[in-house]
Amino acid sequence: MGKFKLAGVLAALAWIVFGITGVVLWVAGDGGLLGAEMLRTAPPEVTGLPESDYAGVGVMTADFLTGKQEAFQYAVAQSTGNGTACARTEVFQAHEAAHMEDCRKLIRLDTVICIGSGIAALLLTAAGFLPRKGRGGFAQGVLWGLRGMAAVVCVFLAWALIDYDGLFVTFHLVAFPQGGWLLDTRTDLLIRLMPTEFFIRLGIRGLLRFAALPVVLAVFAHIVRKVNRDQKKVLEE
Repeated sequence: MGKFKLAGVLAALAWIVFGITGVVLWVAGDGGLLGAEMLRTAPPEVTGLPESDYAGVGVMTADFLTGKQEAFQYAVAQSTGNGTACARTEVFQAHEAAHMEDCRKLIRLDTVICIGSGIAALLLTAAGFLPRKGRGGFAQGVLWGLRGMAAVVCVFLAWALIDYDGLFVTFHLVAFPQGGWLLDTRTDLLIRLMPTEFFIRLGIRGLLRFAALPVVLAVFAHIVRKVNRDQKKVLEE
């Protein structure tokens, strides 16, 4: 494999990683989306959380994950019985907050990877595309890289369709080896607010947004390869 094709493969991989991590940051930072999906997949009659507080919980969660808020906690208003004053009651327990702290660490890591892969993608694209003589090989490498990543994504999609619970558990065992993610629906609001359907819906939204990136890369690579071939034909005639 020539150096320009290798640059294309690596650039495609870097762009894909940048896209995936960028989508994760978008989802984690969109409090409105999180609150709306909580309400849609875990209604008040299941969670015990008043409907009027879902938006606030969503914003608090996003702010905590993205570092805008230090503590993972939300308090709901409860009447004291005298008809005038209301008390605020915190709804998350210490072990739930500890698990979300672990999640925030993953988001911080995701941010570093997103920035690093974005820089790498730009540098590799410049190195492979700017030299005119290497554009054809670079474009071919991009297509190879996209095919490789597509194969990996298809494996995980198949796994999710066949055994979503197995994929979910495996991810948590890898991401949270220290434990803390096994919550009880009877006592822990966090797990009631975020059932399996919640993550599936967010995953589908993220996948739809991410899908534009490989399409753009593929179209770009095909155009570059065609232009390069046409130029070679002109020079040979």
